[in-house]
Amino acid sequence: MEPIRRALRKNDAKRLRELSKELIYRAVEEYDKHLAELAIVAYTLSKLLSKTHIVSDPRWKQYKKVLLDAVEKEYPPEKIVGILSRIDEEMGNFVRSTIEKARVKLASDAYATGMSVRAASELTGADPSDVADYIGKTKIHDEEEITISLKDRVGALRRLLG
Repeated sequence: MEPIRRALRKNDAKRLRELSKELIYRAVEEYDKHLAELAIVAYTLSKLLSKTHIVSDPRWKQYKKVLLDAVEKEYPPEKIVGILSRIDEEMGNFVRSTIEKARVKLASDAYATGMSVRAASELTGADPSDVADYIGKTKIHDEEEITISLKDRVGALRRLLG
């Protein structure tokens, strides 16, 4: 939590985004939902800090103080996500919450490491259909190198099935 606290204190949205990626990759390696929730906290904070209408709002100073206190006291990430949800609800301009977007984005990152959509969704708490839809709109599938031709794959499958 210390790196999140430092980045939040400095209003460093870029560092929070980097931390969210680091945390989701660790969460995938260890299949650790706690780390996934920390990644969601870091990602959501990065999104909030990058929105001018939020950081320029007079209420933000008090909200940031509450968030820093929660991080310093090492509240469970789920509790911090709850605080972030309330802040986003009060200050956000969007129908879909920043938390939901964070869950889908980080599930997509988990999927990119090789996890199934279902496992990535379970890890992050994202809706699987939202994750599949998001992945379909990205170029993740374009990044994979095909090393075995389709003909060879079908042949291998036929041999396997007899």
